[in-house]
Amino acid sequence: MSRKGPLVSIIIPCYNDDNFVGDAIESAVGQTYSNVETIVVDDGSSDGSWEVICSFEDRIRRERQENQGAPAARNRGMEVAEGKYVKFLDADDMLVEDCVKRQVQQSENLPDEKEAVVFGDAIWVDKEGNELDGYGDLRGQKPDEDPVTHLLHSNPLTSCPLHRRDYLQEVGGFDTSLPRSQEHDLHLRLALAGVEFVYEPGPTYYFRQHEGPDRISGRSYAEQGLMTHYNLIQHHRRLIEENQGVPLDSEVRDALAHGFWKHGRAILREGHRETAEKYFAEARSLSAADGIAGSLPYRIANRLSDPFSAERIVSGIKDLIGKQ
Repeated sequence: MSRKGPLVSIIIPCYNDDNFVGDAIESAVGQTYSNVETIVVDDGSSDGSWEVICSFEDRIRRERQENQGAPAARNRGMEVAEGKYVKFLDADDMLVEDCVKRQVQQSENLPDEKEAVVFGDAIWVDKEGNELDGYGDLRGQKPDEDPVTHLLHSNPLTSCPLHRRDYLQEVGGFDTSLPRSQEHDLHLRLALAGVEFVYEPGPTYYFRQHEGPDRISGRSYAEQGLMTHYNLIQHHRRLIEENQGVPLDSEVRDALAHGFWKHGRAILREGHRETAEKYFAEARSLSAADGIAGSLPYRIANRLSDPFSAERIVSGIKDLIGKQ
């Protein structure tokens, strides 16, 4: 196959994923777009991951480091990457076979004067690869909506975008000090630097849902730390304020409030009412619309009562509908 088009570096961090990393690598080296380099960074695995990685021999580039976390492993991959574009892929996920080809074409068609990256959709699957219901809240930038507000409302998962390596370098890559949601922080810093995220609907990768001791996204809020997301949103608020140097406009405040409310509601469902109220209170303080996030029946119930009663009302409605 001829290697036409810009080089794409696919970076795969791996920590104790010997059951899945082979599938991830196969999905990278098997892309219909041929001008790719696959870089796998083993982050101090203690299982058989390194042996699986080495079995691909010269089909991939491989690095090994002491355990520092996936963001540090991705940053190491960027240090050795040579591509114009970068695609991140976790070791337990898989790329759709033509996603790089499609996203390179979409990226190369962007106007030269426009600093932007394209992103698509994730396909949620179970451990065996069977498709699940996921979240369909990604969207394009609305007219007159600034890139920062867009990202706060529609922040893609790690493998959805095809990044420009020079943009990633300009913002310093992933922030390894954050406990989670490092990709959302990266995207926000890119948007603050003037990079637009252009939504191109279409599947990019299979986002595998499974249990595992090292899988952060599968943990409850109590296991993650009940105030973790509160502190992350406050961190993002400070980033925006420091970058823009002016009071937050109403749209950004509404978007941040939406984030507080969404996580507060999830924490409430886990039974942590006192902590949930801290999230709700912050949402109310930010937004004239209270930042209420949820379905129309839920929002109406909140207007008539409070977040705790609203959950019971909506659950009762769902039970009644289910019994019909």
